[in-house]
Amino acid sequence: MDDEALATALRTFRDSGLLILPGVFDADRVATLRSAYDDLLRAELGQDLGDGTGRETGRDTSGRVQPTDGRKHVQMQLPLVPPFSDVETIAHPLLLRVLTAILGDGLHCSYYNSNTAFPGSTYQRVHRDAGPVFGADLGVPTPTTAVVVNIPLCDFTRENGSTEVWPASHLIVDSVQDAGVDLTTRAQALASARMDVPAGAAVIRDLRLWHRGVPNESAGARSMLAVVYQRAWLSWRAPSLRVPAATWQAWPDHVRSIFSAAPVDAEDGDRPDV
Repeated sequence: MDDEALATALRTFRDSGLLILPGVFDADRVATLRSAYDDLLRAELGQDLGDGTGRETGRDTSGRVQPTDGRKHVQMQLPLVPPFSDVETIAHPLLLRVLTAILGDGLHCSYYNSNTAFPGSTYQRVHRDAGPVFGADLGVPTPTTAVVVNIPLCDFTRENGSTEVWPASHLIVDSVQDAGVDLTTRAQALASARMDVPAGAAVIRDLRLWHRGVPNESAGARSMLAVVYQRAWLSWRAPSLRVPAATWQAWPDHVRSIFSAAPVDAEDGDRPDV
């Protein structure tokens, strides 16, 4: 990505709150992630996936899998082990260049999750993952402080429930009166778009952007990884992240810096130097 392309990407993100970068991950990387993800989700739920029967509410062996708003939508926390912890996955050079331009130097990861919509899923409520930093106290939007990077593990299509988004809604600052009105009601007056993207793309989304999961009318589960990055000064910690000692030792310094807010498990009981 040259400087001109980067400037266009940043303008697109600032204007819409959403940026789609096609072809970031090759087919082998996506296949490896999808296979590992499906194995983990199957082990957690104790059942087959994507068979169209909607048995997604089976047993959860570790508490990683949680239902989200809407029927047959689940989220799962991901362990920081290969392939989920691979540098190519969490610190791709192209992604880091764009993320650094958005969030500044010293950005760090605060959350590593995933979302799956099973066949027969329903509409979620329109929601945002984080509100304005100052709530209704500041009448103008601030620059982006945190983003989520979505990594689709299959092609996202209208049939399998590509995410619905409201472009530029990240710039909406609630008044005291508006804050009490459900976003699903407010969104009816605004234009939306669908996040139709191929596997291998990466989607960078401002956490304030309005969005929702929609029905999956296909025969297979529609899954994506969701990695949250934020500005260095933002005080959110990363209590849901734990870095195994082997992963920490395998990471280069710049990746360790990105995950410096996460606890590190040491084999000898001592915390490695962070």
